[in-house]
Amino acid sequence: MKRFAFCVILLAAASIALSGQRLLVYSEFQRVKPDGEVVAADRVEHRREILSPAVLRNAYTTLRVVVESPPGQPYHLYVGQNPDDTVQCTLYQEEYTRVGAEWVPDKVRMVMLPHSAVLGTDQKVQTYLLDVWTPESTPAARFRLEVQLNVGDRWIIYPMEVRVMKEAGPGHTLPPEELPPLSPRVDEAVKDSACDFLQDTPAQGAGGMMGRTMAFLIRNVRQDLRLAQSRPKADVQELFLRLSGFPAVDALCKGSQPAPAGAEWWLRVRDNFYQGLPVR
Repeated sequence: MKRFAFCVILLAAASIALSGQRLLVYSEFQRVKPDGEVVAADRVEHRREILSPAVLRNAYTTLRVVVESPPGQPYHLYVGQNPDDTVQCTLYQEEYTRVGAEWVPDKVRMVMLPHSAVLGTDQKVQTYLLDVWTPESTPAARFRLEVQLNVGDRWIIYPMEVRVMKEAGPGHTLPPEELPPLSPRVDEAVKDSACDFLQDTPAQGAGGMMGRTMAFLIRNVRQDLRLAQSRPKADVQELFLRLSGFPAVDALCKGSQPAPAGAEWWLRVRDNFYQGLPVR
């Protein structure tokens, strides 16, 4: 189902809440709790705005969708494309695990689109992972992807002008069979894959299931690293250190501190790979 109501689109793009209803899209490096707040350790001063995301052909892109709706009132979630059938979208509802004083997204279950649900009285939002597969045959161009929320007689639209890059990805990448436990900060899950690449360590086998939020993040990082294989290892190492803020490989791979550049630092690495930019 598609509704291209441009007056509503403008409201959604400005993140204006209507009577307790709101629709937001975050990167996979910003975990959102059922109270609507980003997990404390993941917060950054200026999070990545998901307005015109770049995607690779023959590759996955994962976005976190946040639905705010009055408790007890049914809501309905849709995804629209223009042109139709440009990409394949799969929606996963996130479930939360108690970590200290916070409820953190952990497990997921696939739900059908369009999707209908009701918020309980103990939560302000429900979060989802929107997993987008871009076929290799997709032209390198722009298309419109919309997440659409209907509550009662109100529609809120989150529009994105998606940029399909010329670069092609590695195909249907899978996460490892063993996933790390929930970490204090989401980007800690990047370290193992990045350091395996830098140190020429064989990565774990790719046969894991997409049953946890961490599986999507690690799968996507592994996908990015396949693009790095055509680059000089020294250049990739310099890129990782500069964009993460770590002073040396040992600090990245053996240290216990999170990246000084913040939880979304890997998105800047991804930008570099997708655009084929030289290391600067």
